Amino acid sequence: MEKQAFKTDKKLLMKTIFCLAFIAVFWFLPPVGEITVVGVRTIGVFIGTVLLLSLVDTIWPVFLAFILLNLAGVMSLYDILKGSIGNWIITFVMLSFVLTSALNEAGFTKRLTMWFMTRKFASKSPWAFAYAFWGISFIVGMFMDQVPATAFFLGFSSKILQQLGYGKKDKFSHMLTMGAVFAVNIGGASTPISHSLALLGMGIYEKTTGQPISMFTYMAFGIPAGIVAFIVMCLVMRFFMRPDMSKFSNLNMNEIVGEIKPMDLKEKTVVVVFMTTVVLWILPGLLALFLQASNPVLLFFKQFSITFWALLAVVALAVIRINNEPIVNLKKTLEQGFPWGVILFISIGVLLGSAVSSEAVGLSAFISNNLTPIVDGMAPIAVVLIFALATTVVTNFSSNVTTITVMTGVAIAVASSFPSLNTMALALTTTMCGSLAFVLPSSFAPIAMLHMDENSDGGTVIRYGSLMVLVCSLIVALLSYNLLASVMPM
Repeated sequence: MEKQAFKTDKKLLMKTIFCLAFIAVFWFLPPVGEITVVGVRTIGVFIGTVLLLSLVDTIWPVFLAFILLNLAGVMSLYDILKGSIGNWIITFVMLSFVLTSALNEAGFTKRLTMWFMTRKFASKSPWAFAYAFWGISFIVGMFMDQVPATAFFLGFSSKILQQLGYGKKDKFSHMLTMGAVFAVNIGGASTPISHSLALLGMGIYEKTTGQPISMFTYMAFGIPAGIVAFIVMCLVMRFFMRPDMSKFSNLNMNEIVGEIKPMDLKEKTVVVVFMTTVVLWILPGLLALFLQASNPVLLFFKQFSITFWALLAVVALAVIRINNEPIVNLKKTLEQGFPWGVILFISIGVLLGSAVSSEAVGLSAFISNNLTPIVDGMAPIAVVLIFALATTVVTNFSSNVTTITVMTGVAIAVASSFPSLNTMALALTTTMCGSLAFVLPSSFAPIAMLHMDENSDGGTVIRYGSLMVLVCSLIVALLSYNLLASVMPM
């Protein structure tokens, strides 16, 4: 038996000590302007926790932050747990993972892709095929978590490239895989359906302002920008990459796809339950466009939250049995491969964003008073552009969760202090931009998967990803912010 001894990697230990020392320093700093003693300590916990999550570990710093925020005096432990693990966002994210997992396991994602790629328009030309492949990647990315969607499309693109005879050094291989992953990420940023990053930003806004953002509102903000960003991406690939398309004469989609069997009862049931749930999520926001606020139909649907419908859907899939087997085995799903780490990561993001925005901290008043001379002399759209570009740049170097937590919290504080800025629209700007990762592996798991794929090229990803950072920042700021700000009161 190996002798046991306390031992820690020196680099890891030094990083841990540095982060803890950083937090400790804030414990003894005096208040600064409008920022209180509680505020200084809370900001120290905020920054220190972000550093710990980025440099040391993604789990235990969450629990340490619970303790430190309580000691800082910004919240009671009850409110901390209620605002993090007990937040409705966390329950909804868990339920979303269960629903999309069921959809994937039933085979619907594969079926939809196969059907889409065997349509006549997809085989008209090599570029039509590429656009179709990226298009279905974008569509699937809109309602499925980006990580499993990326894994699926990287695997599918590998089969296509092998059948065509393209190698891992060919420019077309680099383009097809990169475009698919970029499309998945753009789709994922466009809707909050099953997307924890979008839900994180929505949760921070609701926790800070007390006002919820509906699914429909987010989609009305995100989908137009997503569609334009996708079109621009296709144009960039077409006119900048110019790969060799000569091998497309070898394409035989039937050989790649194989026989598509009819949908079985399980798949049909999962699809009906999932699609019905999505409709019920967006129905109140859609009806509000046509019905008066006092309409009984609208009032009926408004009394049920999106979490209610998600709970109902998961229970239905767990109760309904086919051949004496539940459609979704919840015990198995929650015990095997369930992303509990992601759940905790999201929970601390929601909590930290609301903690630093608390009146007891004084940060909002500090930002308002100190930024007034700067922002007053700027056009509102210039402020929006700065937030959009800064968020997209930062999220492509560091964690999406961290970026959305920090930038959305600051955006809400700034917008709340200036009547010329729409708080909800600016919060959604930082949320969507924080989800748009294209460049480095450190930014988001799908980009790390892209860099590691044998048919991808890291240099190409960085070059074209950097261009997409600029393009998407401009699109979100100029299109979606103004679109929502024009229809939603400040």
